[in-house]
Amino acid sequence: MNMRRYLSPPLRRIPAFIRHWRLSLKFSLLLASGLLAAASSNAAQASETVTIQLKWLHQFQFAGYYAAQDQGYYREAGLEVKLLEARPGHDSLQAVMQGEAQYGIGNTALLAARARGLPVVVLASLYQHSAAALLVRRDAGGKPHLGPNSRIMLAPNNEELALFLRKYGIPTESLLPVAHNFSYGDLLDGNIDAMSVYTTEAPYILEHSSLGYQILTPRSQGDDFYGDVLYTTESELRDHPRRAAALRAATLRGWAYAMQHPDELVDLIRARYPQRHSRELLLYEAQHIVPLLAQDSIELGYSDPLRWQAIADSYMAQGMLPEDFKLEGFLYQPEQQQGWRRHLPVLLPVLVLLLIAALLWRMRHRLLPAHRPPHSELPLAGTATPPGSGSSSAASPATPTSSGVHAVAVSQRTLQDAGADALLLLDPDGKIRAANPRARQLLAQAAAPAGQLCWPALRADGSPYDASNHPLQLALLTAAPVTDAIIGLPTPAGSVLWLLANIELVADERRAVSALAVSLRPAPVPAHAAGPATAAAAPSSQPQTAAYPPPPHCAPQVPVDH
Repeated sequence: MNMRRYLSPPLRRIPAFIRHWRLSLKFSLLLASGLLAAASSNAAQASETVTIQLKWLHQFQFAGYYAAQDQGYYREAGLEVKLLEARPGHDSLQAVMQGEAQYGIGNTALLAARARGLPVVVLASLYQHSAAALLVRRDAGGKPHLGPNSRIMLAPNNEELALFLRKYGIPTESLLPVAHNFSYGDLLDGNIDAMSVYTTEAPYILEHSSLGYQILTPRSQGDDFYGDVLYTTESELRDHPRRAAALRAATLRGWAYAMQHPDELVDLIRARYPQRHSRELLLYEAQHIVPLLAQDSIELGYSDPLRWQAIADSYMAQGMLPEDFKLEGFLYQPEQQQGWRRHLPVLLPVLVLLLIAALLWRMRHRLLPAHRPPHSELPLAGTATPPGSGSSSAASPATPTSSGVHAVAVSQRTLQDAGADALLLLDPDGKIRAANPRARQLLAQAAAPAGQLCWPALRADGSPYDASNHPLQLALLTAAPVTDAIIGLPTPAGSVLWLLANIELVADERRAVSALAVSLRPAPVPAHAAGPATAAAAPSSQPQTAAYPPPPHCAPQVPVDH
């Protein structure tokens, strides 16, 4: 029932949640949990489209990204991710720099890009070891045909193979470059002498060919480079830190799933890109990617700053990086990049919950009486004034006292317009200050004594209330609303009128209790009520006196501690 409708404007300051404190607390917790759910699923509610530029053609090399798409990890992060396949003669790094994609797959050549002033940042080092290698034709004598003026086909941004060639004694400037077309045909036909390949697929493709070849890897010469790395730009991290973090996390989940379900991912790749490799080749590729990820010994996607520095030192030694090159800002650090914003999904609902709690506390302390000693100089409004104070000993039901009753007076017209519920406003000593017609009817039927706080009443088990547990006294003692208390009021007919009572305190401007707002409505007859109280009967035309114990004595001037 909404008492707010029937109280005067000052009383409307009392919020509804104070009347039903437990419900308001439950509402607050539900609101906070809803905000937590909203915060944690915020990304999922606002889908963003981003593109990842691949460094090669579709194959198992990018299985983790396909898995993150297919398993819905990107969607859970609020992302719609497009995978852009590399194109012959097209620089994948430039696609990211020019905004065609927000993320890309690269390698340690990103160090050189950073040294040139490109704002690239490594998000995750997925391949702990590089699969890049040189596939070289053997000459008639069985020796690798690689030297000055050799025709070589290198994929863009392959500084690690350029460094390897320098160490091998063959500067790239002495070679004849040929644009990479992602095909082994030119090597098989003798149009080129060497080409960059991946060790995860080249041996399988060349297994049944008659070509004499040799695979040369930087790792065999002591240079252990990182392989495929996920990267982005400084502007993406600055403008969309949460998106970058979400994409990184979803990608790592995708890779973990892909390596646990390689057969499933092979079937997925075959279904999406049937024009690419055979199932056998994809399974071969999956098998040889396992040691490159090194998941059994290193956290998936981990970037070791010391190892990256060692790789940078190798480039510096060959004059491929400036000697003053620093890694600062090159490696993504989730804890540093996002700063305090990374805590928002957790902090936001917590802060809102604290705000709600503070609001409840503030309203409760503003509207309920402050703790006062028994002999406080400020008596409760509407009660008898201590002797010798020079003021009236009691307040008239129709006339408010000067201690602040005006702030809690009830509109008589509003009470008269009330509905089926009985509404009362009592002084703390039990005097009826105002009542609507339904309340007056009930009081006449039950013969409730005027000017007595604790009416003679029965509990649900049929026993009489005493001063310690009477709902009206309980409201004063606890300074808290009493909700749906069962009260049995004796009637002149000898029956009992069973009611549900809701009681709340009303405070004046000094936060002293000045009234009790009581609403009454019919209650079902308790099944275990004893004696003559087992059933409610209509009032008899012949009044009778029921034999009930005398009403308990309730002291109105009880200090309220809240």
